[in-house]
Amino acid sequence: MRPRSRNRSRLLLAVAAAAVVAVLAACGGTGSSPAAPGALPDRAPNAKDVVPGQFYRPTTLHIATISGADEEATTARYTALVDYLGKKLGMKTEFVQTTDYSSVIEAMRAGRVDIALYGPFSYVIAASEANAVPLVAVPNQDTGELGYHSLIITNVKSGLNTLQDLKGHSMAFADPASTSGFLFPKLILANAGITDPDHYFSTTSFSGGHDASLVAVAHNQVDAAGVCDSCIARYYQQGLADPSQIKVIATSDEIPPSPVAARGDLDPALRQQIIDLYVGLQKDAPEVMMQTEGEKTPPKYPYAPITDDKYQVIRDLADKLHVDLKELG
Repeated sequence: MRPRSRNRSRLLLAVAAAAVVAVLAACGGTGSSPAAPGALPDRAPNAKDVVPGQFYRPTTLHIATISGADEEATTARYTALVDYLGKKLGMKTEFVQTTDYSSVIEAMRAGRVDIALYGPFSYVIAASEANAVPLVAVPNQDTGELGYHSLIITNVKSGLNTLQDLKGHSMAFADPASTSGFLFPKLILANAGITDPDHYFSTTSFSGGHDASLVAVAHNQVDAAGVCDSCIARYYQQGLADPSQIKVIATSDEIPPSPVAARGDLDPALRQQIIDLYVGLQKDAPEVMMQTEGEKTPPKYPYAPITDDKYQVIRDLADKLHVDLKELG
């Protein structure tokens, strides 16, 4: 993996988003929203435009996440969950992999994805630009807390031990819509007086995912990267990198959890069924939850319902850092 320049990365993200939406468009018909049962509307309506009794209830529930660097591993993680939801809901389900958060947001905005796993920041963008609403989030399985942290990492052999050491070196962010891979690393840097990363570092780039950033640092393809602690713990288990290769030089405050979210016009009764199924996974199908979360031991804590107000801290931070949600969405 070669880190990409900021401008080229944005272009590739836009092209990828367009390509994924085009592929998804081929999976079903279009129509106006609210749509007849089973039809895919062109665009999910704003919450204020949704009339009681006219919510959208698909015959095929489209569930999406980003694939990261390993599409096969992502498919393996989510297949059991998608099948489980379909069986319990009594409806057809389809797993949709996309290349990045931009693609997931655009697909939901276009009404071609019903349920998606977002990062906290990408959820805030999706709530603003695609009328997404949060359903559940998974607690930290070590602490039971609904939250995690962003890290800035380097290679142990690089001799880079502080944020000040990074001046003039290369820095990778995960994705423009990533909370712990972009927004919070920017906050860590800003709090250290590094308010202009594009000029502080020799290059800045978007790797496409936390896994790609970790691998890039481990193989000295980039000098430093912003990643999430729970993500790289899972990638270490998968053998993507050796923990002895990686040095953590900065850690953020706690970040709200990554939510599973639904399109805002999805039938509220169906939304509640989905919430109940997620919450019940730890007890009713622990092996499915283990597989989905990439854990090797039975889950200690169940998925928890979550509401939009949990993410106000993300909105406030985006405003503080002058991040334009519409531009990223």
